[in-house]
Amino acid sequence: MAFRCTPAIKDPVGTLVREPWSIAVKPFQVAPGTWYVAGQTWVGCYLIDTGDGLILLDTAIPESSYLLVDSIYRLGFAPEQIKKILISHAHFDHCGAAMEMKKLTGAEVYMSREDWEFYQKCPEEVMFADSGSHIQDFTVDHFYSDDEPIVLGNVEIRTLLTPGHTPGCTSFFWKVTNPANGEVYRVAMHGGVGANTMNDGYYSTSKYLTPDLRERFLADADKLKQIPVDIALPSHPNQIEIVDRAGQYTDENQVYLDPTVWAEFIDERVRQVRVLMK
Repeated sequence: MAFRCTPAIKDPVGTLVREPWSIAVKPFQVAPGTWYVAGQTWVGCYLIDTGDGLILLDTAIPESSYLLVDSIYRLGFAPEQIKKILISHAHFDHCGAAMEMKKLTGAEVYMSREDWEFYQKCPEEVMFADSGSHIQDFTVDHFYSDDEPIVLGNVEIRTLLTPGHTPGCTSFFWKVTNPANGEVYRVAMHGGVGANTMNDGYYSTSKYLTPDLRERFLADADKLKQIPVDIALPSHPNQIEIVDRAGQYTDENQVYLDPTVWAEFIDERVRQVRVLMK
C-alpha cells in the first residue's frame, strides 16, 4: 500500500450534524483482528478484537455515534463487548462521543494525563461549542504510561506520548498475527498530526498551546520514523488514504501492509508544519 494523502472533507462537523449519511462508510478490516468502524470518512475509529473483549480507539462525535454502533453490529460484535476505550487526544472530534460510548458499553476510558489537564483547564479549545455538535462532557478512568502497556486478551498496546497537535497527543503500537501464514505485523496509529494547531496564527490566540509543542513534534519526527511499522493507520482517513481499499482486505491479501508508509506519512506531516512556519 503506497502512501497517499487526500484533501480533507469540507465542513465535516456541519456535514455530520446535518447529513451524516452523506459521508457514511461501512466497516472494513485493515489488519488482522482490526477494523475501521467510524462509520464515516472524516475521523477514524478502530475496533480491535483481543480474543477476550474489544478495544475501541477513539469515538468521533455524538452525531456519528449511531454509525459507529451500527458498524460494530455489522461486524457481528455488540457494544458491551468493548472493555477499553482509548482516546488519542482531547479534541472533540476524537472524544466527543466518549461518554456516550462509555455509558453504552461500560468500558473504561483511557487518556493522557496531559490532555486531561488541557481539557479541564481550556475546554473551549478542545470542545468547540460553536461547531454545531452536541458537546458531551466525559470522565477518564485511567491515564496512559509509556512504560506500562495496555493489555487485554492477546493484544498488548504500547502507548507513546507524541505532543504537538495537543500537549498529550498519544500514539498507539500493537502487534497482530496473520492467521493465514503466521506472520506478525506491527500496527500503529499516530494520535494526531494536524498542523492546524501547530502554526503561529493558532498560538497567537491559544490560551494553552505554545510553539514549544511544535518544536517537540518536529524533534520527535526522526525518532518516530525509526520505529518499524508494517501497517500504518490514520486518525483521519484522508491523512493516509485507506477508504479507497475498503472491503479489499483478506488474510491472504493484506492491502494495507507496507512498511514504507509510516515514515512517508511522518515526513509529509513535518512538511506541512514547516510550510505553515514560513
